Amino acid sequence: MIRLADILTEARSPEPKWQYQLRDIGGSVFYRRQGDADDWQFTDAETFAEALANGAKLIPHKEKDD
Repeated sequence: MIRLADILTEARSPEPKWQYQLRDIGGSVFYRRQGDADDWQFTDAETFAEALANGAKLIPHKEKDD
């Protein structure tokens, strides 16, 4: 049985937050990932700047993995 409370709760559940990273690979390259996912994906400078202005988390880039 579908309940109204379940529908409303589902509609309000927050989306996973994006994390952002800036790497210098012969120039600035912008990345983002959803939540704590392992895989990063490219993003553009405008999306990157807008997200940081709205309080998104900036993750430092490590030159080498531990």
